[in-house]
Amino acid sequence: MTLSGLIQKEFNRIRSDRRTLILLFVIPMILIVIFGLTTGVGPTKFFTAAIISQDEMPTYENFPSNSSEYDEVFISIIKYNTTTWDLYRSFNATNSEEYNHAINRCLTLLKNDLIDVFIVLPQNFSESIANNSNPVLIYYIDGSDRTAVSAIEVSLQEPISLFRVATGMLENFTIMVPHLEFGVPSWESQLLNYSLSLILPIIIVGTTMNLTSLSIVAEGPLPRMLITPTSKRDILFSKLIANTVIMILQSTEIFVMTAFFGLYSLGSLFSFYLILLMIGLSGVAIGLFISAISPTEQGANQMYLMMFIVMIIFSGTLLPAESLGGARFLADLFPLSHASILITDVTLRGLSLNLEHVLSLLLISMIFLFAAYVSYKFKKLEV
Repeated sequence: MTLSGLIQKEFNRIRSDRRTLILLFVIPMILIVIFGLTTGVGPTKFFTAAIISQDEMPTYENFPSNSSEYDEVFISIIKYNTTTWDLYRSFNATNSEEYNHAINRCLTLLKNDLIDVFIVLPQNFSESIANNSNPVLIYYIDGSDRTAVSAIEVSLQEPISLFRVATGMLENFTIMVPHLEFGVPSWESQLLNYSLSLILPIIIVGTTMNLTSLSIVAEGPLPRMLITPTSKRDILFSKLIANTVIMILQSTEIFVMTAFFGLYSLGSLFSFYLILLMIGLSGVAIGLFISAISPTEQGANQMYLMMFIVMIIFSGTLLPAESLGGARFLADLFPLSHASILITDVTLRGLSLNLEHVLSLLLISMIFLFAAYVSYKFKKLEV
């Protein structure tokens, strides 16, 4: 049988499997509709900060003394005395040009996830303390972690309390949040957008694995076809092509549905679509591997379920990657952890595709495809 005939036969097999088609196209649509019609927020993390001090810039009006003795005290407390904060870097701005440069540097650090927040000490910071008036702290936070807004207000109480003790000051601070960096606007579908990096990789990988995990082991005519000049390579290649086409249709449906229900992306929509395709390809490859090594349909179903559970556990979403210790390498072996980072970077941070994670996703797909080919090539089949 020719390759085109094998591909046509595979499409016919997939078309007759209505249960799998429903799982592929209906379930993602239902979940996206549910998430798109609700509102909500995302996860929280602890804080690494940068500080910009304008304290040495001259002040006038009610602050003629131009004092600048307390900014270093606050910076030192953040750097050395707190248990919930880590200081990445401090900037001393003595004029508007230096301040604008520091702001741009901090925005870059925030976008590249090197810091979680940067704090601005305004021009009259020390003068306010010297005059026993109300000092102001201004901070800019990465809004891609939406609940960090409330968490940082709690976390800030530690350095503020230590600073009060150091300066003998009892008055409260005024904390200002001018705006969130990289956050989903309140008028957008927040739950959908904050959940994309979690739900889309799981949906796509899970359904595409299910699509292909029985494609070899459950097809009866395959052993008899090997009597003909048809090779195992052609059989596997035809299944890869047919299932990849179905995967592309599913990814396109998911892309259109998320856009319809309020996809908010600071980055390129084309990059977002490419990520969906790469995630789907990895699911197809892993499913073909499972089908190639499984002796029976029941064994393939069990292996699919076991591998999918392991992938979710070590995806970096349920358990933070830094908490995995020696098992950290497992997160890098599966596609979910790379996919989640790529989606967050493109949609919420406006970054281009991270080459490291793109190559990791493609490498995972290639490894599983090669393993599927080797396993099927040496697999003994009874005619």
